[in-house]
Amino acid sequence: MDRHRGQATGSPRRPLRKDAVANRERLLAAAVTTLLRHGSSATLSQIAEEAGVGIGTLYRRYPTREDLLEALQLRAFGLVIDMVKEIEALELRGIDAIRTFLERTVDHGSQLVLPAHGVPLSPSPEIHERRGELHGRIAAMVERGVRDGSVRPDLTAHDVITFGSLIALPQPGVENWSEVMARQIDLFLDAARGRQPRDESKI
Repeated sequence: MDRHRGQATGSPRRPLRKDAVANRERLLAAAVTTLLRHGSSATLSQIAEEAGVGIGTLYRRYPTREDLLEALQLRAFGLVIDMVKEIEALELRGIDAIRTFLERTVDHGSQLVLPAHGVPLSPSPEIHERRGELHGRIAAMVERGVRDGSVRPDLTAHDVITFGSLIALPQPGVENWSEVMARQIDLFLDAARGRQPRDESKI
């Protein structure tokens, strides 16, 4: 049996109604806000209060803390993958695509901090599939930069993802986080830049 929904594993899931999707999103957004505010000591009661729902509503959707953390990780990976897809559609040079990814990571940082900041990666196959997709898309972004000469050949997807996770979450006491991180992004890209970017119009 599926421990999350009491259905036989492999049974088709009925799509959620629009109101149910909105309620789920409100719960997960509240969970992120509460975890950022209270850290690992945050309780399910605090999350329910932040979301404006009863604790029973939260328990019906996420019976255990592990269920909630798994849902948060799925949400975070989905948000980042959607963001990368939007960047891919712009067809930028590799270095410019990486800059856009890092800048948008800062812009959306409060919703992208999981699972990169202190939450163990769930063993869920779906989460590992999304994680693999994200790494593959970032790797393709880096490889494009290597091919067009805008990115140094030893830069890796892991470098970009690690740096992105470091700049996503605003640190206490740092004012104007986005401005401070803009400088850090410039420094990172200066180090990541290829020595002799090619002019593709001449290729």
